[in-house]
Amino acid sequence: MWHYIVLGMGWIIKTIYELVQNYGVAIILFTILIKFLLLPLNIKSQKAMRKQQKIQPIVAELQQKYANDQAKLQQEMMKLYKENNVSMAGGCLPMLIQMPILLALYQAIRRPLTYMFNVPYKDVPAEIINKVDMLKQAMTEQFPDIIGSLKDTDATVLLDQSQIQISDWAHRILGSEDEWYINFNFLGLDLSNTPWSAFNYLSDIANHLSVIMLLIIPVLAVIASVAQTKISMHMSGQDKNKTSNDQAAAMNKAMIWMMPAMTAYFTLILPAGLGLYWIISSIVQIIQQIVLYYYFEKKGEDLVVKVPENKHQRGKKGKKR
Repeated sequence: MWHYIVLGMGWIIKTIYELVQNYGVAIILFTILIKFLLLPLNIKSQKAMRKQQKIQPIVAELQQKYANDQAKLQQEMMKLYKENNVSMAGGCLPMLIQMPILLALYQAIRRPLTYMFNVPYKDVPAEIINKVDMLKQAMTEQFPDIIGSLKDTDATVLLDQSQIQISDWAHRILGSEDEWYINFNFLGLDLSNTPWSAFNYLSDIANHLSVIMLLIIPVLAVIASVAQTKISMHMSGQDKNKTSNDQAAAMNKAMIWMMPAMTAYFTLILPAGLGLYWIISSIVQIIQQIVLYYYFEKKGEDLVVKVPENKHQRGKKGKKR
């Protein structure tokens, strides 16, 4: 099942690529398309966060009132959530649903030969192994600086972990007519390369400016990641709510540092094509968050907070009557 999901996404990327003949543009259009398809989940998430935001003042009052009685606090908070039909996991659930999709996208982008051109990376036929070995040998002889340590890597491992690089090798050795060729050039950047490789040329920047420009990818990815997290926290009111012990809010505050660190690491060591997807995904997510936020504000879709009365309060009201 998983394999076919990834194959479907690879087919979409291939279809877009055949129209635009550029891998970078295909990744951008593909990311926008996927984000559009996931828009209903984002709408649900925004609604859930809005409910949580509206109920926070009551939560803060309960926390202050029962500061010395945690058991009572939890009981009253559960009443509050139930009375207002608020699920504290409502804002997180759509994100959890998206995780398998994101992992599938990662596989489709990481292995373009498999999921775009049906080149297997398991139980590989001998003719494919021979072609990879031929490309590796030719790259070692003609472009030793480019192939680097991959010259000592087994062909099956290359097909599993380095398909973007193999496609680039096919172009360099066999030309643009080869069936494995993918145009990775995007605004002067080679999306088949890894930003980490740019550090090998720091002493000779003038002659390798296009490679050094790869470092723009992780920098922009980190900026976009930080911006997305901060905007999400601001629109959900979590940056203003200092007293809430809500687990989801606390996790989001930690993620503002953890996610950029993870983003920087992965976009440095993985091919720049993945970094481009990361950047565009964050930018589209930010746009969707802002548009949906103001849409709900203009529409006036609001949450009427109901404060549950306890039995003691109802008893007093009955006596007054």
